Amino acid sequence: MAGGRLRTTLRVLGAAVTGAGVVALAAAGVAGGMIAEAPGSEPVPAPAVDVGAASLSLVCPPAPVVPTGDGGDIDYDEEFGTGGAEAQVLSQLMVLGRDGPAETASAGEVGAGDPEEISASGNLRLFESTDGVPVALQAAPSADTTALATGAALARSDSGDLRGLTAGTCSQPAPSTWLVGGQTEAGASARLTLANPGQTPVNVTARMWGATGALEEPVTVTIPANDVRQVLLESVSMEPRLAVHLSVDGGAVAASIQDTVLNGLVAAGTATVTPTVAPAEEVQIGPVPISNNGGGSLRLVNPGDEVATVSLDVLGADGSTGLPGAQDLQIDPHTVTDVALDGIDPGYVSIAVHSDQPVTGSVLLSRTGEPGEQDPDQPVIDRAWVPATPPAEHGLLPLLGLGSLVDNATVAVANPSEAEVQASVRPIGADGEAGEATEVSVPAGATVTVGDDDELQLGEASAVEITGGPVLASLALSGDAGDGSLVGVLPLTADADRDQSVSVRLGRY
Repeated sequence: MAGGRLRTTLRVLGAAVTGAGVVALAAAGVAGGMIAEAPGSEPVPAPAVDVGAASLSLVCPPAPVVPTGDGGDIDYDEEFGTGGAEAQVLSQLMVLGRDGPAETASAGEVGAGDPEEISASGNLRLFESTDGVPVALQAAPSADTTALATGAALARSDSGDLRGLTAGTCSQPAPSTWLVGGQTEAGASARLTLANPGQTPVNVTARMWGATGALEEPVTVTIPANDVRQVLLESVSMEPRLAVHLSVDGGAVAASIQDTVLNGLVAAGTATVTPTVAPAEEVQIGPVPISNNGGGSLRLVNPGDEVATVSLDVLGADGSTGLPGAQDLQIDPHTVTDVALDGIDPGYVSIAVHSDQPVTGSVLLSRTGEPGEQDPDQPVIDRAWVPATPPAEHGLLPLLGLGSLVDNATVAVANPSEAEVQASVRPIGADGEAGEATEVSVPAGATVTVGDDDELQLGEASAVEITGGPVLASLALSGDAGDGSLVGVLPLTADADRDQSVSVRLGRY
């Protein structure tokens, strides 16, 4: 009996001790959790989903028109000015097969109904138009690869208000576009063209900056599906320097500006302003041909709220050097400034912009001719705008009008990196077959002239293909108008093919 009571008492005491131990251990665990950090959570990598290659769209800018001429904005008085002399115009779009015939493609005037399918000639599909209107290309992908394509629009007039060689590359429609170039002060016109090749209407908001700041009221334009709208920016504000940012609601547009200047009754150049890169702290422009018979300037816009401190380097044949007088330049917020490219030796150079705030810009080139009968004291001038572009490892230079609108074409390549690169330059014939390649070594920070149309045998070519790098490249076009030189520059159209996968991450809205 006594032994049984003893065993019962020990079981009770044991249970009590065990329960206290559990409570103590739990308390210790809580305390330990309060003292020691919980292990950090590691996010699960988002899976990549292959969305396939998209079709490629390119839209060419229109030919220039006289603001006061037939087909322009007001009636033209034959008694005054030089008028709109007949211009030669040509737009050309091409799709090159990567390893054989190019996939299907169609092209036609924006707003003119269904485009026509472009027939193939060997590995090339080529579309040409002489109507002077915006034309669009739609190129199907090849398997999982975006089409390789390029295009440009040219116009040439050797006399009249539009005297000049106007050259503009065809661009991809985009929801956001920067245009740096043009002016709207007395004697100048800036015609903004907005082309919507899509199947739905869009609203475009144009915000503009000038020499003294941003324009307070943006301009809003509604563009129907598959249609074009134009705006004379001089009707909005009178500006000696102009930069425009376009934001598209509901789609994408292709944009350009026709920049036309008159010095009294004398033509001072007509040029096409095409899209430049979005503002960044490092921007490169070129190559551009610097000449003895004309000047050059760099236009920069600082759209931010802080002062931008900018330094410029010239990438020449012997490497990179700082541009004298263009180090630690101060650009006020929301303003546009021009920097003269004086003191640069004639030849092909590129401009590297280093800034502590995001900026973007373009280079303006000019060629001075001889005075004419309209004003014996005022020489004629031609001009060309060259936008900033990102370096690329593969792309095409559109070649058109050689022997008719263009007298000479020269290819130049620039290397903005800090190490030497190798590039291959080869002409593409009318059947898409590649000609003999020219191998080029481009030193770090240098710009190299590859050759002109005779040296590179470009007489029968439709384009020039550039591989290697990454590099900047351009095709400089020139002509002789009798009273002076004409100039145009077409930058490299980078290969639009890129990684077509997207990261998908699940989460709450």
